[in-house]
Amino acid sequence: MEQKTATIQIAKKPNYISIAFTGSLEYGLIEEIKKQLQSQSFQTELGFILDMSRVKNIDSTGFGMIVNFAKKASTQSKKIVIIVVDPFVRKLFTISQCDKIFPIVENETAALQVIQGNGHTELSINEY
Repeated sequence: MEQKTATIQIAKKPNYISIAFTGSLEYGLIEEIKKQLQSQSFQTELGFILDMSRVKNIDSTGFGMIVNFAKKASTQSKKIVIIVVDPFVRKLFTISQCDKIFPIVENETAALQVIQGNGHTELSINEY
């Protein structure tokens, strides 16, 4: 049986910050990731692209981490766009209704287009 892990990689880009997650964003695996997110600087022009293209699973703890980060980002007027390619993970975003508060795209090019424009969602982070 494969050992589950979770990692994060943060990269400052010219006008946004890319945060790439890998593995399973689940209870018991994300404590260190949560600490890194909580200490994240909001010194970015546009906001954040959360790259979940290498995420295999996410549970309520992982969604809670993302929502808490988004609430903090929204107080700084920063946008968040999420890249999700795995059909199973995309379905989990739909079930949790996180797809109603975050623009979900399939690649960085699409994420850049959304973050530079006025990507509207059904709900604001505070309505979620």
